[in-house]
Amino acid sequence: MFVIYNCTLSYSMNNEKLIKAINAKGLSNSLISIYYNIGRALPFRAQRFPDGRDSKWYRSQFVEVHNVKPGGKGGKYGEAYGFYYRNGEREDAWENDPEHSWCKKEDTEPQSVPCAACGSWVLLDILGEPTCEPTKVYGLDDKLEFGKHKGNTLREVIHSDYKWFKWAISESEHFFCDIGEVRKEREKDIRVLKPEDQLDFGKYKGKTVHEVFDSDPNYLVWLSQNAEDFRIDFERLEN
Repeated sequence: MFVIYNCTLSYSMNNEKLIKAINAKGLSNSLISIYYNIGRALPFRAQRFPDGRDSKWYRSQFVEVHNVKPGGKGGKYGEAYGFYYRNGEREDAWENDPEHSWCKKEDTEPQSVPCAACGSWVLLDILGEPTCEPTKVYGLDDKLEFGKHKGNTLREVIHSDYKWFKWAISESEHFFCDIGEVRKEREKDIRVLKPEDQLDFGKYKGKTVHEVFDSDPNYLVWLSQNAEDFRIDFERLEN
């Protein structure tokens, strides 16, 4: 029993890590790409936020996908079939027009899910077992297997070329990592500018942070919103 429990726990933790890594891709996920990235596991659950729009309505509903039929060039498109849920229960997909719903509460066969090949899907849960290897989720000490930093660890790339990392995680369909771990590692390179520190860039170069705060506080606010390599200690400035 103990061994079985450990295996189940490990599988659950791996799923959680994979789900977070896939969802970090943002609006690029379709049901088809999710299917491939989770090792073609079925069923799985996902919900859609069209063009990134968030609301209680979108959050209240999800689909449970039971079948996927890839199509098009490279299998990037196709159809997904499943059931519609609202507030955790099977419901008619179109609440005000149940007769024309793409999926009805009483349906027993998976129905074609609208916009399956579109983006903006968020993976909620993986219910089935993968039938092939899921996409690789890089850890900090894993060596990259592609690109100009091939052979370097993810940790090394975060410190040496963070701009490339940001580009790769945004543009590469097959590059996934634990974003939480990346952010913690990136924090090691972030300078915290204290009131007495001098700026070594920009129109106030040579002035201390405190001097700029007294004369042009909005400039520091703008800097804090646009800078990636440092953070301003506003708490000390205001005290």
